[in-house]
Amino acid sequence: MKNTLLTILLLLTQIAFGQSNNRVKVPGTKCTIIPPEDFVASTTFGGFQNNSSGASIMIQELPAPYQTIINGFTEDALKTNAITLISKQTIDFHNRPAILVYVSKQQYGINFIKQILIFGDSSHVVMASAAYPEEFKSLESRLNESLLSTEYDSLLEENILDAATFMVDVSNTDLKAAKYLTGSILYTVGGKINPVKPSLVIANSISVVAIQNREEFAKTRLMQLSENKKTEIKQFEKISIDNLDGYEIIADRKTDQNTPEQVYFVILFTEKGGYYLILGETREKFDTYIQTFRKVAKTFKRK
Repeated sequence: MKNTLLTILLLLTQIAFGQSNNRVKVPGTKCTIIPPEDFVASTTFGGFQNNSSGASIMIQELPAPYQTIINGFTEDALKTNAITLISKQTIDFHNRPAILVYVSKQQYGINFIKQILIFGDSSHVVMASAAYPEEFKSLESRLNESLLSTEYDSLLEENILDAATFMVDVSNTDLKAAKYLTGSILYTVGGKINPVKPSLVIANSISVVAIQNREEFAKTRLMQLSENKKTEIKQFEKISIDNLDGYEIIADRKTDQNTPEQVYFVILFTEKGGYYLILGETREKFDTYIQTFRKVAKTFKRK
């Protein structure tokens, strides 16, 4: 479970925002939230953003134990991802424990502060986060108020496929949509999350980045998603899908337990500096599933 979810999980003008008082459902989740005024629904992730300030609110749901997730928010663990822990406290949230974490991270030469609210139970976690440039710290209380308005309702419809900005055809395969996470869709065998079974993640980049060398960027992103596992690229080819150019990579990899697995990776670049990722991982039937991943990747279309 850790490998699959963390694959997916790796983030200007000052305005005083008020609360809108309108509860809004977050696309791709079973959560609602009251966003600050002047925040609009994001088209690239499950949440809201304000373009003039660079601030954003994001909601994620993880099929994982609450204790497992919060155990990962240690100073040392965050430091490995160049994230600085500012504070972490346990709070009472809807009559159950939750943690509220403050961290900072440098992105594109700007220091961002992020508040992260985490709550859940032994099988399901909601992670609500608000990020903003450090120079706009005056937004902190309004964003915190918005995070604390988050509510989870298991009876709400999740609409996994509707939330994404892309589509693929997985018919005639054993892959089914299992989860929507931060602008990405996780497809698994039978639609059930199982860390040892084949999976396919399709995602769009949340932000625009300056890419000087696309080939090197493709290799770097694959290695980042490999979480420092031993990875050896076996095939590296140019590819074009849905009028987007990019690269197709097939690689051999070893898990932390030294189990062999094979990776299928596609990155497609947009003209405006964004990109789409397609990442397939399998520990079984290498040839069969690589062909399945390739077949699905070729059906990729933007909405």
